[in-house]
Amino acid sequence: MKKDDFGNRMKEYENAFRHRLPRRLPVILRIDGCHFHTFTRGMKKPFDETLTNALWETCKYLAQNIMGCKIVYHQSDEISILITNYDKLTTQSWFENNIQKMVSVSASMATAKFNEVIKSDYPDKPLATFDSRAWVLPYDEVTNYFLWRQQDATKNSISMVSQANFPHQQLQGLDGKQLQDKLLLEKGINWNDLPVWQRRGVCITKQNYLKGETQRSKWDVDHETPIFSQNRDYINQYVYLDKDE
Repeated sequence: MKKDDFGNRMKEYENAFRHRLPRRLPVILRIDGCHFHTFTRGMKKPFDETLTNALWETCKYLAQNIMGCKIVYHQSDEISILITNYDKLTTQSWFENNIQKMVSVSASMATAKFNEVIKSDYPDKPLATFDSRAWVLPYDEVTNYFLWRQQDATKNSISMVSQANFPHQQLQGLDGKQLQDKLLLEKGINWNDLPVWQRRGVCITKQNYLKGETQRSKWDVDHETPIFSQNRDYINQYVYLDKDE
């Protein structure tokens, strides 16, 4: 057997599972913290600003280093990234839409950056890890995806604030509105007065700024991220691009 034949045979096994996403469709990457209920033990409840800032720095790093990234949405320990590969006819896909590379590299990037940032404030914490998944969506479903995640963030926020203020047995059977009423009447906490990032998460977007007389841009947190159901164009502008057909 020739050496090349042997190598080619080994490559065939590998290539049989080398799956790629369809090109020229919106791609969603979702990166989640693994076992973060254990990792966050001992941190401030319901919201730890140091943890949140570390996740925001991770989001910015991912946005800067993932080709085709258009917007990042963060809530809890979850990061959702919209990637486009159809801006122009010549636009390339990140890792040629190779799913294994996209998810392994994005999870590795998130893990490395997050641990780099969090260690300065929590040096005794074990290493955090992240997993990742990737898929394509029809154009018309992209905003619906982010709306779904934002609704999940809102539901979790109400639950987390309630759990931080009441024992579990007092919360059983109560829906979101009832929990908000209980917080207001018994603790004087108006959930609607919490910062946007605590109520519904935030997006990391590319924002313009002036340095001297030069206009530049950087990825940063949009602390006024809207409710997506009320402002669908906030996400849609990154989906429906002025692209070459």
